[in-house]
Amino acid sequence: MSGKMNMAKALLRAARRAGAEEADLMISGGSELGITVRMGELDVLEEADAGVVVLRVFKERRMASISATNLGGLDPELFAEEAVALSAFGEPDEFNRLPEAELYATEFPELDLVDETTLPTTEQGVEMARSAEAAALDADRRIDNSQGGLFSRNSGEGIYLTSNGFEKVRNYTHFMLTTVPVARDSADGLVTAYWTEGRRHSADLPEPAEVGRRAAERLLRMLDSRPAPTGEFPVIFEGVSTASRLLRILFGAAAGPAIRRRQSYLIDRLGDRVASDLFTMVDDPHRLRGYGSRSSDGEGLPCQRREVVTRGILNFTPTDVENARRLDIPVTGHGNLGGGVSASNLYLEPGELTPEEIIASVKRGLLITKTLGNGNLNNNTGHWSQACEGLWIEDGEIAYPVSKVTFAGSMDDILGGIDAVGSDLDFNRGSACSPTLRVRSLTLAGS
Repeated sequence: MSGKMNMAKALLRAARRAGAEEADLMISGGSELGITVRMGELDVLEEADAGVVVLRVFKERRMASISATNLGGLDPELFAEEAVALSAFGEPDEFNRLPEAELYATEFPELDLVDETTLPTTEQGVEMARSAEAAALDADRRIDNSQGGLFSRNSGEGIYLTSNGFEKVRNYTHFMLTTVPVARDSADGLVTAYWTEGRRHSADLPEPAEVGRRAAERLLRMLDSRPAPTGEFPVIFEGVSTASRLLRILFGAAAGPAIRRRQSYLIDRLGDRVASDLFTMVDDPHRLRGYGSRSSDGEGLPCQRREVVTRGILNFTPTDVENARRLDIPVTGHGNLGGGVSASNLYLEPGELTPEEIIASVKRGLLITKTLGNGNLNNNTGHWSQACEGLWIEDGEIAYPVSKVTFAGSMDDILGGIDAVGSDLDFNRGSACSPTLRVRSLTLAGS
């Protein structure tokens, strides 16, 4: 790391000598291992080390950035001169500047993002992938094929420096185990499903057999699907799979870039109701071992746990420095390096009902277990139509699987219509997590 830090500081000094008034720089690197086992045999083995440096310079309110991957052969003076020369072709903009020095984070909580133990070897990774796939294949004779068992191991380090005094080093590890079994239904059609588990520490991964069992379970329940009825029905978004999509849409619509460009249905909605009073959405960057955990945002600003929505009321506009300046609003610690906004660990506060109790409460409706593609979301109106598949409910019980169904409605109606929130919040499902949700009524187009 000391060699990379010395390189980073040399590049910033060279940028100032080349005429940059301000500059920042990111050096990142790491190693990746990717393994795929298919039908018990090793199919793909990829292992690579990667590194990149990105230098951004500001001169006369013009900005330019350049990158390189060959760090060993990099000449700091020539690299910096090229960046400054490139900035002359940019358009001047009063907002092209770094954050004020007093805005930078000064405290960096330890988030336990690095596995310091002996990491799984290539051989162990192969065996984990093979065992997960085998467990799925052994679950039922109808499961007779597989797209593979997959194991990945990633470790990385990053340095971020600015010419006005900020300095941060970030290290991380991440491990993932997935399997994708294939079965034939009674009409001889192929059906696939998957289950994946990811963790910051390898010891936190569940047993491969559990990954295979979950994948098989999700596959078998979708065999012999049929179209869903058409009409207005209660709809349940499954916590482990589809409910988090609602959180991502809402966060994106509330964020600074969408508000500034006036491409959001949430313009002028701060302090207004945007969801049911059962809906409290939190962003928590300091969750230990979290998928999206960070001690500061991508621009070096402090971040903290915040309720974006409290009991249905929108509290603030998540934003980066540039959009905060353009909108003349407070910066919130959600900035990305180079621009843009992102959440860290976004989640919905859980309720008290189990998923089984929520299903039992539905006389006739749909449990959505998978969305297909990106759907059609109108950012300005909030109207969303989305192809999906899932499980049809009759008299409070799962009746049969359904496919080729589309739901449609406005985000205001969908989020405002949430009338039950489950207790099944699982923080291991990704950087956006939600318990199971029931929406009072949605339009379904099926048979």
